[in-house]
Amino acid sequence: MTLASLAMTRITAARRMLAAARGVAALAPAVLGAAALAMAGIGPARAQTVLTIYSATDTSAMTEVIARFEATHPAVKVEYVEYNTSELYEAIASHRHSVDVVISSSMDLQAKLVNSGDAYAFSPPNADALPEWARWRGELYGFTWEPVVMVYNKKAFADRPLPQTRSELAGMIRDDPDFFRGRVGTYDIHLSGVGYLFATQDAQRGYQFSRVAESFGRARARTFCCTRDVLDRVASGELVYGYNMIGSYTLGVARNDERIGYYLLDDYTLVMSRTAFIPETAPNKRAAVSFVNFLLSPQGQAALASSPELIPLLPEANAASGHSGVPGTEGRSLLPIRLGTGLLTYLDRLKKEAFLADWSAAMQVESASQ
Repeated sequence: MTLASLAMTRITAARRMLAAARGVAALAPAVLGAAALAMAGIGPARAQTVLTIYSATDTSAMTEVIARFEATHPAVKVEYVEYNTSELYEAIASHRHSVDVVISSSMDLQAKLVNSGDAYAFSPPNADALPEWARWRGELYGFTWEPVVMVYNKKAFADRPLPQTRSELAGMIRDDPDFFRGRVGTYDIHLSGVGYLFATQDAQRGYQFSRVAESFGRARARTFCCTRDVLDRVASGELVYGYNMIGSYTLGVARNDERIGYYLLDDYTLVMSRTAFIPETAPNKRAAVSFVNFLLSPQGQAALASSPELIPLLPEANAASGHSGVPGTEGRSLLPIRLGTGLLTYLDRLKKEAFLADWSAAMQVESASQ
């Protein structure tokens, strides 16, 4: 049993349900504290500094990283609070919380928080080794490399070809509506921050996104807040196809579930990075800097590579651990999402309202999230 799995057998994450604006219950903070890790025998029982991390990355994916950080920083214990992406943004933007590090897959929402002056600037020792697209203003740093993939039920597609482009996907749905009706899943971009990010990035690539959205509407596609909801339903056969799923989570699930297949489309593949920043008001900046530095260091990247749910940003960490990343990326048109002010365009209130209205009209669906 790995350290991470041992820790998780001893930890019961506290969860509470919040009413979202649209009347949908949302998943709220789950806390992974160093006290719980200490119970599992992998964290310090006593510490001088409590480092509070608010994150939209699953607790299970970060357990090994936290354990290794605490092992090398015995004077620090970590309190890890899990949110979904949209709730995390609201929590930080409210300025009502005492937080040391903020982690999210919603690169645009992170950029908005940083752009508003909420971030502390610092320079990690290996900042120059990071891709230019994954760092911004010395305040916001990406630490993973995660292609966006398509997911399918292997049994359902055993005797039929997979669409290789977005145009082919829209055409297949048009030509075989009975097969796809009610059996396509994607993110509810009203609820999912990363889903909204992927949708707006798709929209900037041309008209095919509108065509795909309209085909989803005709197929009565179902929308969900979270990647896991789609993956579970694709595995069971309730859904046959999942669009724009986070590749790292998908790979982690597919390794242990032969019912799920995944692949990259030929036209282009978005690549996102989970990002971290330190709020200007962080009470423990020194410990916070140490944690982000660790995330970006060879040791931290190796810890990320050991997680089945995350893919490190630096390729040498994959090579050293035997982690192959997402198979099938060689020779593909990979489009990393670049950190910067360009991510703020679709967060303008009027633009966002218009985009959501157009998306909802095209999709013609109600959220299936619970």
